[in-house]
Amino acid sequence: MLTWMIYAVSVSAVLSAAALIAEHSARQRRSSSRWFWLLAIVASLAIPAAMTSVSIEIPVELRPSVPQNVIALHEITSTHLSPAIWIENHDGRSSAFQHVQLHAKDVWYAASVLMILILLIAATHLHWRKRQWTTVSVCDVSVYLSVDVGPAVVGLLRPRIVLPAWLLDSPLEQQAAVIAHERSHIDAHDPTLLTIALCLIAFMPWNLPLWWQLRRLRCAIEVDCDVRVLKAGYKVAIYGETLIAVGERQSRYIGSVAGMSESRSFLERRLKLMLQKPVKRKLLVAVLLGCMSITLATLAAQVSPPIMNDASNEHTQVPVSAEILDRYVGAYSISDTAVMNIRREGDHLASKVTGQVWIEEFPMSDTAFFMKVLKVTQTFVVDDQGHVTALIHHQNGHNRTFPRIDTAEAEKVEAALAAKVKSQTATPGSEAALRRNIDSLQSGHPRYSEMSPGLQEATREQLSRMAEQMTQWGPIETVRFLGVGSQGWDIYQVTHASGSAIWRIHLAANGIIDGLLVQAGP
Repeated sequence: MLTWMIYAVSVSAVLSAAALIAEHSARQRRSSSRWFWLLAIVASLAIPAAMTSVSIEIPVELRPSVPQNVIALHEITSTHLSPAIWIENHDGRSSAFQHVQLHAKDVWYAASVLMILILLIAATHLHWRKRQWTTVSVCDVSVYLSVDVGPAVVGLLRPRIVLPAWLLDSPLEQQAAVIAHERSHIDAHDPTLLTIALCLIAFMPWNLPLWWQLRRLRCAIEVDCDVRVLKAGYKVAIYGETLIAVGERQSRYIGSVAGMSESRSFLERRLKLMLQKPVKRKLLVAVLLGCMSITLATLAAQVSPPIMNDASNEHTQVPVSAEILDRYVGAYSISDTAVMNIRREGDHLASKVTGQVWIEEFPMSDTAFFMKVLKVTQTFVVDDQGHVTALIHHQNGHNRTFPRIDTAEAEKVEAALAAKVKSQTATPGSEAALRRNIDSLQSGHPRYSEMSPGLQEATREQLSRMAEQMTQWGPIETVRFLGVGSQGWDIYQVTHASGSAIWRIHLAANGIIDGLLVQAGP
């Protein structure tokens, strides 16, 4: 989950840059710019969600030239722009990172709930304050009058203008300018726009670029409002003096509402924009900026998301005695470089693969356990004497048996893995084995004799799709070693004539490939 959150932040950052350029393009044309920021907020939520979970059906006319009739959106992105790859290449599976990743979803939910509560409290407080304000008529418009709030617009369903009491002593032309500004906010539905933006951010309150987008949206709303007021016929000098007068008396904060009172630095920018002279060849500049914005937006859609596993839990936990749970505690051999450790945590177990974090497992019988965060179940093998000899790992329709080993042997395996990861040296023969297997997969005749039984089964299931895709890539041009992952797998970047991919390969002590993964590039 943490990897996906980093991916979402990356997309939002690129979209922020695209919206900023689009805003400057709109300023050249003296047109509205606030919609670019609302679109950026929406896209910052929609693109990560869509790229991770949405698949599209390929039109019939195109099907002969592609290997699948339905394709997931994440498959048409670029792995060169994948935060998941960057993290993996920099040992993103370390214990500390995995620990944070395990609790990332809980932090996400807590942050969203907290923000929703803050918004509800702020709305309730505003409603309470409105009851203390009096109603007066200014420039033939009924408004709220407050001691230290405003000028601003409050309310969503029935927006009303609230003015500070000091404004009643100002010249009538300044009062009229303030009323015109706030009524422009109401006519443009700016309070609704801000409310929508805040509600959207509540879905990802941890996404810092979203908050920057919200700040830019608020600024754009005020700038657009200034443009509308000036187009309505108000003089720049009078309107500018009004903004300065309002800026000198900062309003008390009452939440994210549309109003004239902003920071002095932003007020200075607004005045400069109003006095800014038209740029020569502004259409050409606007077009160039627009093209840059579209390019960045396209780049945001090309960032490759991590593959998310929605581990929906269909199992029911049953009570199992502590005595039964304790007999499963120990180490189980996965390979010559990986061990699965089991420990008891109260009424359930927890498992930890070498280099990863502890994951809770809950009993669904005396010998079978399930995970809530992964679609994985495990069954312990008990002999006639009651001794636990192995566990069977069930995942994605495949079963793997991990024999039980003693503590000394487990420590030896983990020490060997730690040494390999520290050395960042490829396993002898892994590159040659990878080349041979890529060539055999492209020809449609895999070298099953070099694969473990589990890898053979997985290859047979995916052979037709993999062979067609890899044939389109063409022959291998270069193979570059990137490093050793936290699980001891060698990571290679393989470049073909018409594509590239990141491969992860693991060789057992006997030279057999017992792990092979690929993530396609552009």
